[in-house]
Amino acid sequence: MRQPGVKSAGTRLRTCTGSGGFTLVEIIIVVVVVSILTLLAVPRMSRFLGNEREYFSIMTGMIAGTFDDAFLNDRVNYLAVHLHEMKTGPGETEREVFERRNGLSVLNLTEEGFRDSRRKTLRFREFPDDFRIEKALLSSGKTVREGTVLVPFYPQGYSDNLIIHLVLMDEEQWSVRIFKNMKEPAVIRGHVNFSSIEQ
Repeated sequence: MRQPGVKSAGTRLRTCTGSGGFTLVEIIIVVVVVSILTLLAVPRMSRFLGNEREYFSIMTGMIAGTFDDAFLNDRVNYLAVHLHEMKTGPGETEREVFERRNGLSVLNLTEEGFRDSRRKTLRFREFPDDFRIEKALLSSGKTVREGTVLVPFYPQGYSDNLIIHLVLMDEEQWSVRIFKNMKEPAVIRGHVNFSSIEQ
């Protein structure tokens, strides 16, 4: 005699047909497809986040390095912010320097004109188009959208105020704020201006 609620070994499970549910095979296929898509997407996202961090590090490192080099070597350094939109520079001898785009370099003024810094870490660094240097806001209120902006860093330990607007991946907006009396710039999410942040 069988006890109530206990099934015999010979009892088979019935399959539900027409109930609108998923079979085990269908669920496994969906899980496998989602896993493959995740494996493809995650490295790309982490690579993007890694590149973004690296470019910001290069930019802030060059700004701090320009400050240090001017102070330690008792000379005026010019941080050249090469905007994404290019514009020809003033002189034939300086054409190579002022025709750069979407990057940073550090220049010294010589008798022949502006020349690249001798320090390797302060040489021209160009960024890819998905890390676009869109415009520069000067403390005078002027906005520069093309060409090269020169920011002097003096040996006495100060520079000019500047805000650099960046666009990442054609949509994300960021700002890099250079403070007159500070070595380290600030990286701020969104496009800010001098009136929206403390001087």
